[in-house]
Amino acid sequence: MNGYVVFRNTLIVLSALALAYLVVATFDVWTVLIVAILIASAIRPMITRLKRWRISESVAILIVYGVFFLGSIMTFVTVLPPVINQFVSYIQNEDRLANRIIVAQYWVERTLSDITGNSIDIGIPQEEIRTAVRDVVETLRVTAPNLIDDVSSFIGDAILIFVMGAYWITSRQRAEDFIVDIMPISRQAQVRAIMQEIEYGLGAYVRGLALVSLIVGLICFVALALVRVPNAATLAFIYAIATAIPIIGGLIGVVLCTALALLSSPTSALLVFVITVLLQQVENYFLSPRIVSQSTAFDEILVIIVIAIGFSLDGITGALISVPVAGTGIILLKHLVLEPRRNKVVPDRVEGGILIAKADGSADS
Repeated sequence: MNGYVVFRNTLIVLSALALAYLVVATFDVWTVLIVAILIASAIRPMITRLKRWRISESVAILIVYGVFFLGSIMTFVTVLPPVINQFVSYIQNEDRLANRIIVAQYWVERTLSDITGNSIDIGIPQEEIRTAVRDVVETLRVTAPNLIDDVSSFIGDAILIFVMGAYWITSRQRAEDFIVDIMPISRQAQVRAIMQEIEYGLGAYVRGLALVSLIVGLICFVALALVRVPNAATLAFIYAIATAIPIIGGLIGVVLCTALALLSSPTSALLVFVITVLLQQVENYFLSPRIVSQSTAFDEILVIIVIAIGFSLDGITGALISVPVAGTGIILLKHLVLEPRRNKVVPDRVEGGILIAKADGSADS
């Protein structure tokens, strides 16, 4: 191995390491970009439809994104006040929260004892509960001012998503043409097909997921409001967001909403549990199979692994975008690895009961 080859290989390795470091260092920016592309891919058909009605692209983008942000603001205005009020009340009166947890523990023990016929004792002393609640509330008091920074960061990311999404929609065709042009002529049609399949799959998946979450959230809110469960809008919103996580999201929503409702009263927790479990069955067996795109479908265990990786990297946002990102990887793997390998497999032919392998289109002699 001569010096040139060693230098070239070393340069390639160092460049790869530098690129990996750059990606890790700017991970939050890439996450925002991915979210912007996902949303833009999902709403682009709406913008295209408005353009057919002779509305300019810029106006169509403003209309669609305006409706999207207006709906988001109305949702947060409805959902956040009860959460903030309860949060403040718990910080101001930690004994109230501790007493509710103790009552909830007693109710669970009594209910399980009635069901099993045996005495059930969870075994957490009341003093330990009060100490744990006191520590948590004290931590919240210290970290509460940092929430202002978190809100500012969230608003900044939302604005950045809007700007990136708008630019992506307006420059998408030029970017696609540029990428296709730099590819070999023999591969240009394949590259264009891959890019269109990725965008269509991502858009259909996100639209389906959003529609399922919206339907489930509305049904959950109406059902909880009818049975007079406190903070129905907040619980429905949490359940709808959890439902957006494939496979395990519904279970997470059931557990989380039931636990939060248990702080209000055992009866509310029981009602929330029954309603969310029924909704989970409707979502799993009726809504998702008919609405959610199957373009990024995986084996269930693979979905759980992908979601766990996404959650470990960037929390809830990472979990939500993990499946679409992995789906993009699967599409690339299919076109660039699996299909070329499949095409290289030369079929055999049978003559007179004798199997004859073909090579380069002609029979072996």
